[in-house]
Amino acid sequence: MKKNFYVFRHGQTDMNANNIWQGAQINVTLNETGKQQALELGKKLLPLGIEVIYSSNLRRAIQTAMLVNQSLDVATFIHGDLRECNFGEAEGYTFSELEEMYPQTVHDVLYPTPQTWHTKFPGANSESKKEVYQRVSSAMLSIAHKDNSTNIGISTHGGVLSALLAGLESYGTPIPNCCVAHVVYDDTTDSLSFVEML
Repeated sequence: MKKNFYVFRHGQTDMNANNIWQGAQINVTLNETGKQQALELGKKLLPLGIEVIYSSNLRRAIQTAMLVNQSLDVATFIHGDLRECNFGEAEGYTFSELEEMYPQTVHDVLYPTPQTWHTKFPGANSESKKEVYQRVSSAMLSIAHKDNSTNIGISTHGGVLSALLAGLESYGTPIPNCCVAHVVYDDTTDSLSFVEML
């Protein structure tokens, strides 16, 4: 049996709009543009037959899930392992500031490959994209095992989608606010595979 995961990034925040690096330590809400993006995303997702939504425990993802759910009207659960990557000391700096401070690290974290996805920013609890992939893919497999739904929504973050796509061997895929990745779980192999961006 196969299950469809529709993994979507949260709507825009003011920090997104100002090119400031967010992460698990920064817990902001959506701006007005982000709220509208999330409402439009709900309409886009409606034909897919999503039966349940699991959200990161950060406010921007929860808010996106709630706004999406105005169209879907399904049960929604919080799952802490779907949270954004902890980017350590990078959080709160602009992209241009970070490119001056950590040029190679910024590149490796933004564009993870099997050769570079172990890279992480300085900081005691900083995570690499490889670690995030392991955390999030394990969460998704657990959801697939426990939830009887066939079509499952996941409200999460850009760093999570970047890590997930790298782990599923899709590199360099753009990840704008409220984009959607279709990922399939196959119980015969107990594995996830990337299908397409919707």
